[in-house]
Amino acid sequence: MRVNDDTPSDPTSEDGEPVSFTKAAKNLIKKHKPTILTVGALGLAAVFVAVRHTMEQSTARDAEDFGSVAGPGAVHEPHQPSVRHSVVGHKRTLADGRVISVSGYERGVAAA
Repeated sequence: MRVNDDTPSDPTSEDGEPVSFTKAAKNLIKKHKPTILTVGALGLAAVFVAVRHTMEQSTARDAEDFGSVAGPGAVHEPHQPSVRHSVVGHKRTLADGRVISVSGYERGVAAA
């Protein structure tokens, strides 16, 4: 196979001087800008759709794990206060490792 000696391996400018890589890249981008923008937009849209699909699958899987069938528009009932009751004295271990005694106390709301 014979290589055409008239075709230079590096791009050249109008005056025959070799063009730097940066200038060649800028020229290429300028020439193909609409195509580059279209491909970039399509790629970004594909990533958006993939992330959204993954999040929906994760939400559905979490709902299965917890036995919940409520969707994002589900109505949640307000929290009901606990009924008044006694808490017995006990020991509690704090984050720093100390163990303290907690006296018994009453908690909750009196029944109406």
